[in-house]
Amino acid sequence: MSKQSILRDIKDILAPEHTALIVVDMQIDFCAEDGLFARAGRDISSVRKIIPNIKRLVEIARTSGAMVVFLQQVTLPGGKSDNDAWLGFKTRDGKSAEYARLGSQGCEMVAELAPLPEEVVVQKFRPSGFHGTFLDQILRANGIRSVLITGTTTEGCVMSTVLDASFHDYYTCVVSDGVASSVANMQETALAFLKTRYKILSTEEVVNLW
Repeated sequence: MSKQSILRDIKDILAPEHTALIVVDMQIDFCAEDGLFARAGRDISSVRKIIPNIKRLVEIARTSGAMVVFLQQVTLPGGKSDNDAWLGFKTRDGKSAEYARLGSQGCEMVAELAPLPEEVVVQKFRPSGFHGTFLDQILRANGIRSVLITGTTTEGCVMSTVLDASFHDYYTCVVSDGVASSVANMQETALAFLKTRYKILSTEEVVNLW
């Protein structure tokens, strides 16, 4: 690819015909008052606040022609997706390792962000949407050059997916008011890091582009 073909302007980078809106882990266990994270004592109020913004982005992506992809964190029944190291990480703060168990209500997307039947849902066992999944193959099959990332948790699955997206050679953008954390002080820290490396936009800015 020649240097002349590098996309510089945000209108070109996020042109709907080659952009995918990626919604990370907006599932009941992470985002609902009756989900496992809230029941474990996590403050999910910030995560709840981004649901209307992501819904707005999903709706305009659908009408503008941008691809919509949902990432779904999954734990296999009986812990078949977890080894000892990953179990140690998952339970480091005392919560159950059974979050987002496949087949449970908690694994499902929140009702406001239910995927359409024809939309892609990529299940993953680890934070990054690219690790051990077919996400990259699906994006390339659909001519995607740019990704716009939203969802939860900013310092975890969102950041992991953002980093991996850029490592897989996608133009990578993040919606500042479309990502959130349920861990105190992590939102600002994570966004401060992401702003040093990636294009950060507000929901309103994306709507105006699309």
